[in-house]
Amino acid sequence: MSDISHRSRKSRGILSLLLLAVFLPLAAGCLFGEKRRTFSSREDALLRAKADPRLRKEAERGGSEPFAAIAVFRNDVFLEQSESLLRSSLTVLNEFGNAALLLLHPNQVLPMLEDPSVRRLAWFGPQGRLARLDPSLELDLLARFGGGTEDRELNLLLRFVDVGGAGEEHHVAAAGFRVVTRAGPNWVVGGPMSGLPKLLESERIIFIEKAGIEHGVPVTKEVPHSKETIPEIRDRENTNPLPARGDTAIHPHKIPRAENDNGMSIIPGGDQTVK
Repeated sequence: MSDISHRSRKSRGILSLLLLAVFLPLAAGCLFGEKRRTFSSREDALLRAKADPRLRKEAERGGSEPFAAIAVFRNDVFLEQSESLLRSSLTVLNEFGNAALLLLHPNQVLPMLEDPSVRRLAWFGPQGRLARLDPSLELDLLARFGGGTEDRELNLLLRFVDVGGAGEEHHVAAAGFRVVTRAGPNWVVGGPMSGLPKLLESERIIFIEKAGIEHGVPVTKEVPHSKETIPEIRDRENTNPLPARGDTAIHPHKIPRAENDNGMSIIPGGDQTVK
């Protein structure tokens, strides 16, 4: 009998802990004033039609933290949208063609979507992540979103804080990319531009730029933001050399020399007088 009573008390204790685990986060949200916004059927339809899932989540969550979002307009941003953006007091971080990177707050998402000139909005992330993006890649990001080709594959060079491992490979795959090559902390990956914001969620990636593939060999460029040391760069280049450019080497015997084989100076103009 006592054994049954003991089991009953233990079961009640486990049930109490489970109930506490469920209701404690809800109580904490109420205590700190956290409220999830609810939308009308019209607003919900607008969010589903013109915003990506992550942006819908941010609009629902509310809050006051700003974030960068990619806005695709029906017309050229500079020529047609400059005045309206100025009147709206929105911060334009960058623009190219009919797309722009805007700094938004959650409560500004719906008003933006209600603007007939806006075709769609996509989440990018905190503004600080743009510092880890090569400027030319940022423009390519806007061009692809503006043209609706952000799902086409491209090659990117990721610079990690170190050589990386299984965790980094899992994150790359979760963003929709595959690893093409690795050379120390530098990885070339292939995938859609739409997965770029997800890649930047990893703080272990310190810089991202475009990478080309020539004859099956990754072709990249050095940037001043790299934290590689000179020995690390040499090791990388020895491990993963750049492709041949087709240059013709000068044969050693055709290279003009300052002295002859006896170590004596050769005077220009055929004068062989020894000085």
